[in-house]
Amino acid sequence: MNDREDKGRKPIAAAIFDLDGTLVDSEENHYESDRLLMLRRGIRFTKEAKAAYVGKDIHEMVRGVVQDYGLTEDPAALVREKSALYRELALRSTRMYPPIRPLLEGLAKRGIPMAIATGSDASIGGAILESLGVRRHFSLIVSSVEVGRGKPAPDIFLEAARRLNVAPEECIVFEDTAWGVEAALRAGMECVALPAPGADLPADLAQHVGYLVPGGPDALDPEDFFRWFDAPRVSTR
Repeated sequence: MNDREDKGRKPIAAAIFDLDGTLVDSEENHYESDRLLMLRRGIRFTKEAKAAYVGKDIHEMVRGVVQDYGLTEDPAALVREKSALYRELALRSTRMYPPIRPLLEGLAKRGIPMAIATGSDASIGGAILESLGVRRHFSLIVSSVEVGRGKPAPDIFLEAARRLNVAPEECIVFEDTAWGVEAALRAGMECVALPAPGADLPADLAQHVGYLVPGGPDALDPEDFFRWFDAPRVSTR
């Protein structure tokens, strides 16, 4: 249940979803692909080490690893290698959070177009969504590699809104990380924040989100969300 006052909320014309950690539980597969990537280079990469890169897109993560571990390989080649490892793992064992399916179906029933804005490879994201039977809900997938800056910059959400032909202030974003929430707010969009257990949002972000779900996507109550979503909104047109 969200307690934020809803005065002045604008009508929503489109929904934009982060992928990893918001629609699908990909943490273990991403970590395992990183662990294998580093193990091939004789480096032990722990979950504690991985925590330093959570929320960054794949290119920023790999550039950080190259710098932090003194690797001499081409970052682009490492991205391709990591993507191949992740794709194999993800298509075999990705879990979609159970509340997400009725959420998507509810938005589709209301005629809300949907898009994905992800820091991961777009083709892999599409394949995962196809394997889960929900690709049809999304008219497009935007990857951070297609924009100038990754989250917390707003670029990826603004590009998704542009392709959907919807004004940013008429978009609602679903995000699980502080960087993603910040990017959505900087884009001028409504934001549904679903931080994972133990990953509370900073207070300066939490006070500005439209709908907050402590405990992450597994804790989302679609019926409660749609009571909030369907409440009268004030148009500024």
